[in-house]
Amino acid sequence: MSKLANRLQRRLLAQQTRAWDFDLEEGQLDAGRLARVIVNPMMALSYKHERDTEFRDTVVTLLIDNSGSMRGRPITVAAMCGDIMARTLERCAVKVEVLGFTTRAWKGGLSREKWVQEGKARSPGRLNDLRHIIYKSADSPWRRARKNLGLMLREGLLKENIDGEALQWAYRRLLGRSEHRRILMVISDGAPVDDSTLSVNPGNYLERHLRDVIKDIEDRGAVELVAIGIGHDVTRYYKRAVTIVDAEELGGTMMKKLTELFDEDAGASWARASAERSASIG
Repeated sequence: MSKLANRLQRRLLAQQTRAWDFDLEEGQLDAGRLARVIVNPMMALSYKHERDTEFRDTVVTLLIDNSGSMRGRPITVAAMCGDIMARTLERCAVKVEVLGFTTRAWKGGLSREKWVQEGKARSPGRLNDLRHIIYKSADSPWRRARKNLGLMLREGLLKENIDGEALQWAYRRLLGRSEHRRILMVISDGAPVDDSTLSVNPGNYLERHLRDVIKDIEDRGAVELVAIGIGHDVTRYYKRAVTIVDAEELGGTMMKKLTELFDEDAGASWARASAERSASIG
């Protein structure tokens, strides 16, 4: 995990310096413009200079399933990975937010009690109280928030998982950010489950809602959505997803997917720069 984190950091830092000032009177000889001098010997040689540039504004949100099935090694590994990812990306001027989602109670809590008191209406929708947790906000430095990540291991925290509304919550938080690029990575080990809700609604109620939320986010394109399933096939929900068998693979998979995303962005930037350069030569 540490090796992969260092590799990601090197790649991101390298991307921060891939910008040049062209058509200078001194600096490094611009070989790409030598053809103009060959065609017209009267034209002066052109030089270029590499300059440091601020990395493209980026924020990454890690949304972690805090359901009971994550208890034990999976949630421990997830907390460790969140810590390493936050520390690594912060060094590269990339903001990181770590969020968790579960429910306040088993078997419904206050939501179900209220439904019973009001006469048990048919198809009531969600019948549990949500618990959405901010372990680290995007603007909070890693050194101040790292202790909060340990709360993920707190006894009694992990209960049910209502993924759709958690995804909406994390998505809305990202939309309120000023960064140009927003990435949302979801870590989950199963389909949405809440016994209280599913006992009085259609069996696919929570799963259908999750699919609708994912489709809406992916269609809008304001946030890049990627998911990692631990022993659970998330590729049937998300367009960009990967499934791992063992929680121990989580760290490496997270870093690999992030590296792919940043490499894609670098490739797109390189293509734009090449096009601009060709246009200026023409």
